Amino acid sequence: MSHLDPEQEVERLFVAVPLPDTLLEYLKNESARVSSGLKFARWTHFKDFHITLQFLGDTPRENIPPLYEALRKVARSSKGFQLKLGEWGTFGLPDSPRVLWAGISGELEPLKELQQKVVSATLPLGYTPEMRTYNPHLTVARKYRGEDPFTLEQLENLRIKNQPPGELLPDIGWTVEGFVVYATRMHAIPMYEMTEKFTFF
Repeated sequence: MSHLDPEQEVERLFVAVPLPDTLLEYLKNESARVSSGLKFARWTHFKDFHITLQFLGDTPRENIPPLYEALRKVARSSKGFQLKLGEWGTFGLPDSPRVLWAGISGELEPLKELQQKVVSATLPLGYTPEMRTYNPHLTVARKYRGEDPFTLEQLENLRIKNQPPGELLPDIGWTVEGFVVYATRMHAIPMYEMTEKFTFF
């Protein structure tokens, strides 16, 4: 399977864990509930939610086959594990965050091991790993633009207030059975397109 753009000589790629449709739908609804009361410059399209493993950047087309082969070896040496949606939080200034995110919980050690495997596999191909500590999360929105200071209490109040009657905040979990490579399609909605899928053996 390949969804590479035949007209692109260079693809802007990253490796990520995709989310199940049920979780994407939940995040779509949850974002809609809180976005009415929180002014962020950009909200993530629900089909673009993912857990990044490694950002690869601009990759010439001739370098993609060896990249895929290296990632297939990672998939063959990996096993499935369980993840859950965690608490929400922010990056940046507490009262004016640059990123609003949803956390990930569950079996985080296998996730971190997978991330390290991906980084180790791509390093000989010339891809540079990030130096900061790996912090898996789902980016919900970027660049707070509200007039009043942002607070997590305000966020939680919106989530509870706008919850449909009788619907509890779900304990959503899923089994990770592989990972994918996404290509960025600037100005497209959704912006990320899966180019290859790698399933655990």
